[in-house]
Amino acid sequence: MLDSCKLKSAGNLPLICSKKIHTVGTSNADVPLADPGMYQLDITLKRGQSLAARDRGGTSDPYVKFKIGRKEVFRSKIIHKNLNPVWEEKACILVDHLREPLYIKVFDYDFGLQDDFMGSAFLDLTQLELNRPTDVTLTLKDPHYPDHDLGIILLSVVLTPKEGESRDVFQSQSLRLSDQHRKSHLWRGIVSITLIEGRDLKAMDSNGLSDPYVKFRLGHQKYKSKIMPKTLNPQWREQFDFHLYEERGGIIDITAWDKDAGKRDDFIG
Repeated sequence: MLDSCKLKSAGNLPLICSKKIHTVGTSNADVPLADPGMYQLDITLKRGQSLAARDRGGTSDPYVKFKIGRKEVFRSKIIHKNLNPVWEEKACILVDHLREPLYIKVFDYDFGLQDDFMGSAFLDLTQLELNRPTDVTLTLKDPHYPDHDLGIILLSVVLTPKEGESRDVFQSQSLRLSDQHRKSHLWRGIVSITLIEGRDLKAMDSNGLSDPYVKFRLGHQKYKSKIMPKTLNPQWREQFDFHLYEERGGIIDITAWDKDAGKRDDFIG
C-alpha cells in the first residue's frame, strides 16, 4: 500500500508512515536519540475532516505542509472549497534520526493574499513501530486558540530503518528505480498554476455565448477547470499544482472548450 516514494528535489528528505495513533503529539525533545542510521518514512496523506472555514463563503481551499525541524519536506495539492478534502497523496522521506517530530500544518490558499493558518499537529516518530503500516489520526490545533475545534487529518505511515546506508547511497539507489516507478513517483519540482480569466473567447452557442472551461495536461497529469456558463469573459481564479518529472519536458497542453449538454463539447481553441 505504501511502496512508492516522491523525492521533491535533490537534498530533500524522504518520509515514513504507519500504525494507529490518535494524537496531536507531545514534544519528544527528552526522548533519547535513536540508534545511528537512516530511516525511510512512507506517508499517505489521506484526507481531512471538519476543517476550519477561512473564507467568506463558509469554506476553505486547504493544503498541507509537512516539516521536519525547520525544513519543509512535502506540500500537498490544494483542494478547493472543501472542509472534508480527500488527497490520497504519497510521499517518501529520508530521516536522519527520530528526535525531530514530523510537523503537519494546514493552510487555506488565498489567491494574491497570505494563506490563512488552519491548524497544526505533530507526529512523534519514536512512537512508530518499525516496518508496520499505521493509521494516524491527528487533531489540529492553533496554539493561540487551544480550545478551538479545527478538525482532523488522517494519514497512513510506515517507518523503515535503513541501517548502514548513508544518505548518498540511499538516494542513488532510489534514482535507479525502474522507469515505470520513476514515472509514477519521483519528481523534482512543483509547477503551480493559477487560471485567472479568459477574454473575448469565441461564441460557440446559438445565443452568441459559450459555457467555457479549460483543460490542462502535463505528461500523465490532467486538470479540468470549472465550467463558467453563458460568458465570453470567464473569471475562474483557480489554482492547482503539477509535479515536474526528471525525464519529461516542461510542455503544458492547454485547451479551451464549450460545454454542451447531451452532445460532444465544442473545441474553442
